[in-house]
Amino acid sequence: MRHLARSKNLLPINSMKKKTDRKQQLKITGRRVVPGMSMGPAFIFYQKSFKLTDFSLTTDDPDREITTLKEAIKNVVRLLENSRTLSTDTSDQSFSGIFDAQIALLEDEFLVKEVISYINEKTCSASYAIFIVFQQKKEQLLHRGDDYFKDRAFDIHDVMTKLLNVMTGERVEHHLSEPSIIFADTLSPSDTIHFPRDKVLGFVTDTGGITSHTAIMSRALHIPYIISTQPLNRIVTNGDYILLDGHKGQIFINPDKETTRTFKSARKKYEAAYTRLCSDSRLPAVTTDGVEIEVLANVELIPEMEEALTLGADGIGLLRTEAVFLEAARIPSEQEQIKIYRKFSEGMAGMPVVVRTIDAGGDKIITPDANWREENPFLGWRAIRFCLDHPGIFKTQLRAILQANTKKNLKIMIPMISCLQEILETRKLLESAKRELEQEHVRFYDQIELGIMVETPSAALMADKFGAEVDFMSIGSNDLTQYTLAVDRTNSKIAHLFNDLHPAVLTLMQKTIQAGERNRNQVSICGELAGNPEAIAILIGLGFTTLSLSPSMIPIIKKVIRSLSLRDCSGLCENLLTASSAMEVRIEARKFLDQRLPAYQGLI
Repeated sequence: MRHLARSKNLLPINSMKKKTDRKQQLKITGRRVVPGMSMGPAFIFYQKSFKLTDFSLTTDDPDREITTLKEAIKNVVRLLENSRTLSTDTSDQSFSGIFDAQIALLEDEFLVKEVISYINEKTCSASYAIFIVFQQKKEQLLHRGDDYFKDRAFDIHDVMTKLLNVMTGERVEHHLSEPSIIFADTLSPSDTIHFPRDKVLGFVTDTGGITSHTAIMSRALHIPYIISTQPLNRIVTNGDYILLDGHKGQIFINPDKETTRTFKSARKKYEAAYTRLCSDSRLPAVTTDGVEIEVLANVELIPEMEEALTLGADGIGLLRTEAVFLEAARIPSEQEQIKIYRKFSEGMAGMPVVVRTIDAGGDKIITPDANWREENPFLGWRAIRFCLDHPGIFKTQLRAILQANTKKNLKIMIPMISCLQEILETRKLLESAKRELEQEHVRFYDQIELGIMVETPSAALMADKFGAEVDFMSIGSNDLTQYTLAVDRTNSKIAHLFNDLHPAVLTLMQKTIQAGERNRNQVSICGELAGNPEAIAILIGLGFTTLSLSPSMIPIIKKVIRSLSLRDCSGLCENLLTASSAMEVRIEARKFLDQRLPAYQGLI
């Protein structure tokens, strides 16, 4: 199993708390990010957390501060270029795009001008201006609510921290004297790549997300990774012995002998089972009664595409394009977008690639001159609503996708559809983009399919009429669930009410599939539900023949599919659609799965 490397600004927490002789076992449950089981000593890597009061507000020489800012930017760019070179040595070109995006952020003229303007207007220090401007950008992304934008906020925070480290003289250490499990508040891509690969056994962070760049790199390099549900900087000490179960999301600190013995036995079984799963993952996903299920991947970056290919994906069911816009901190040009989308078209060698058009939240996300906030961004100006209000930006993306479709395998998917007019206006813009390219004598493949995401109850209930206007539909189970149940899953007070196996959600999915059959539309599902082993029997019973999920889950989901029959799944689903609660559905689904895959209970 390969191991990963990382770097960051470091504060030894031993100096922040009393040293204790505690050796009593402690178990903590966290959020699973990358599966795998490892054991070894803890290495504490908590960086300095900057505060506004750390920096001088006023300056008597703004020009000097601007010069200092520009020098700091140059130094951080050099650091990131070194990280990119190291990542290339480690994994070819797989991760270079991550560092290119951070470099582009630092070199973005609008962002730099914004910091310079703040220095001049407030007559403040460069450090103070950096903190204010970058924090504003970070907060704008965090206010979007969902995990994807939270993860991009961590990227902004990382670049800010690197700048402030340079300007304040903070040093970063990456030395590991022995193989260790890294504990940190958060970890950046450059942190990840700078640790010696042969000495990293796993990662535990207090913050982060499953779509963060660190998670993507850890997944590609097969490093177990857990996000803790509580800050660990005052719990774990350098040298504490750790058992890390990245599959169950469990962390054992200073385990007793019996726990260690049980863990070792479970790890041996897990590794053997996962090896078998991966060796079979390129086989077709066919039920026991001969129904073939298409298993696609949800991706954002090239390393995820490469992982999907290695694990036997049948294509890409969701290519997120937000990063193309967000990480440039500006509107990317048509040629820049073509270059990126073309890599996926050609990289998938003819297999389908569904490109979701930008699902951002408006000018506050992708342009530098907006500073407004929405009270409820989930119900606000986002996705297709923003795109249709900015037809120039939208058409540029459509033109880029058309031109990037060199293997004739790209499809266009529109998110957040709630009314028919949005589909009709999109179709007009797409046809207009084609006419423009024809008039410019630009080569492109015009027989591209147009589809929609079914994420709102209105889209599910109107699927017959919507389906008549498009070529395919894909259910986004995360948003469909939160809109159907009126539950914001990022709100800790009500997150327990979020359940994507709720009978009401399943009923809307069934209506969408039935509408798809009448319109001869392919209907897929690309939310987290598609990667949940417990849900697969229900999804097959509902009639799904195309699932799109995280690449790392492909081996497990394919194994589950090959252990089920359509007949049994249909019977289960028929019973559960009349269930009175989501808990009842989940219990019966788990029981159904355990009966068919008893040998894999520890893995799924």
